[in-house]
Amino acid sequence: MPIEVVLLFAWMLVIAFLAFIACTFEDLESDMGSQSNPNSQVQLAAQVGQVNRFFNKAISGEPLSNAMYCVTAGTIAWLLLRQFEPLVPGEEWKAAVLAIPIGVLAATMINMIFSATSHCGRTAAQKRFQQPIYLDVLYGHLVPIGAHAFMTTFCITCIAYIQSNIGTLSGNPALNHPFALPLLGFIWGITVGAIGSSTGDVHYGAEREFQDRPFGEGKRVVYHGKITRYAECGVRTQKDIAGFCLKFGAPCTGMTFGLIILFESWRSMVGMQLGGFLPALPAFTATGDMAAIFGIVLGLLIVAALMVGNLVFVKWVRKKYGPFVGV
Repeated sequence: MPIEVVLLFAWMLVIAFLAFIACTFEDLESDMGSQSNPNSQVQLAAQVGQVNRFFNKAISGEPLSNAMYCVTAGTIAWLLLRQFEPLVPGEEWKAAVLAIPIGVLAATMINMIFSATSHCGRTAAQKRFQQPIYLDVLYGHLVPIGAHAFMTTFCITCIAYIQSNIGTLSGNPALNHPFALPLLGFIWGITVGAIGSSTGDVHYGAEREFQDRPFGEGKRVVYHGKITRYAECGVRTQKDIAGFCLKFGAPCTGMTFGLIILFESWRSMVGMQLGGFLPALPAFTATGDMAAIFGIVLGLLIVAALMVGNLVFVKWVRKKYGPFVGV
């Protein structure tokens, strides 16, 4: 196999690993600031007499907010790359080492500003329910939120940079992605937020907030707002929720995004290889059509295998633990 193809597959594995890290930290960042579920319960808590010390920074959905942060980081990094890359001809990657962290740091500062203003605004709106703004909660959560957001945005920006330059990095510039770095950051920002808001919501720490409910029951609307406010070492905050989610929810969410990127990249690359589209990139339409057909067939096989595996797993779980008996 030509070295260009080997490097191409290697970079795809790097992208999949970065996707796992990005979505893991995205889920934890959302848990740390209560941006997704259990956001609704945290907002309703004071209204049902549950004065709490949870951080609440929900200003928009996770997809939109993460897209904004990733576009900000990608745009700043892209502008800096255009200035720095001519200074290091032949070693353009050195410019990325400086440009990407600067862009991500700027996006992280915006995240922390929005987190502070949204938390104060939402909490102040609950004054009539005697919900105070705890300054130690505000100050104590901003740095962890920023740290988790930095890791998420950094990994997404790195993915966008690798994709936009993957041909150059693998030795075949013709394979470079046609989209610019900021646009790729926008696409992957929405994607990581959507997965964190879907897969992450299934494992968002409900067991930590609703310990008085039977396991497996689900959370009925009547229970919304009735959160459990005390942890092992005192009053509970979002730091306890994030610590709990780190054990399972965040890695599960990261694995979802990582596997999506891995399977998608793998089936595309294998399809191009089987169709004779790599490494020469012929201009024949028939070759490109065959590569697309092979990729689609491989994608359908992967989906079918996942569906069968999920069906077998669900049947095994239900047989082992039995159905939930309501109370």
